[in-house]
Amino acid sequence: MVLSFKNKQVVVVGAATGIGAALAALLRANGASVVGMDCEEMKDSSSIIMDLARPESIEAAVRALPTNIDSVACVAGVPGTADPSDILKVNFLGQRSLFWALRPKLSEQSSIVFVSSITARRCDWSDEDLEALVAAPTEVALDMALAESLDGVAAYQLSKRALNYWMKSRLPAVVAEGIRANIVSPGPVQTKILKDFEESMGKSRIEAASKLVGRHGQPEEIAEVIAFLLSDRACWISGEDLRVDGGFSALREASARGLGLDLR
Repeated sequence: MVLSFKNKQVVVVGAATGIGAALAALLRANGASVVGMDCEEMKDSSSIIMDLARPESIEAAVRALPTNIDSVACVAGVPGTADPSDILKVNFLGQRSLFWALRPKLSEQSSIVFVSSITARRCDWSDEDLEALVAAPTEVALDMALAESLDGVAAYQLSKRALNYWMKSRLPAVVAEGIRANIVSPGPVQTKILKDFEESMGKSRIEAASKLVGRHGQPEEIAEVIAFLLSDRACWISGEDLRVDGGFSALREASARGLGLDLR
C-alpha cells in the first residue's frame, strides 16, 4: 500500500531522534511538507525548537507554524529516569497544551496521533481520579500528581495513562470538528533512550520483552504505523489505542491466563 502525503502539511513533535526522526524522514519521502519540533536543535531549516515543559515555548512554537496543518504526530516523551515533574509536563500536560494551541490551525479532516506506551496499563489510578487530573488546569494537575510522591517509573506510567484517558474521554468534541485522533502504544524500541528504560524499569524486564517476541522494535517500524494513521488511508479510524509491540502484550496476557500458543 502506497501512502501519499502530497500537498500535506504535517507536524512531527519529537523529530530530532528515534521514532520521530524516522517518521519525519518517511513522511518527506512520501511527499509531505514536514515541520519538525523538538527541544533539541535539528538540521532541517523548517524545524522549530520547542520545550513541551514550558508553556511559553509551546505558544511561541505554534505561532511560528503555518496556518493550516493537516496532520500532527506527538512522538516526544521523556523516560522514567527524568524528574517526575518533567515527565508529567512533557508526556501529558505539555502535549495537552500543544493540542489546544494547535486546534485553530488544524484543517478539516485532519489527523493527530499521540505516542503513548504499553506501560500505561500498569498505572492503577481509577477513572475517577484520572478524570479529576485531566479536567484540572496544568499547575493544579501537576500538584495533584506530585502529591502522590511518585517516583520516575510511576510518573511515566501515569503520564501515559493520563494521555490515553484524556484523548479518549475528549474524543467526541474532537470528532465533532472533523479531527481524527488515535494513540500508538509501542513496546521497547531500539532508540537512544532504551538504556534509560533499562535503568528505570529494570534491564531484566526490558530483556524479557525482547526474549518473548524475539527482539525489540525498530523506530522505522513504529513510524510506519503512525504514518498510516496520519494518512487518508486511515480515514475511518479514530479513537483507537494501537499496541505496536510485536505481540508482547497479547503473549503476556495469554500467559497470565494460562493459555498456550496452539492455534488449532
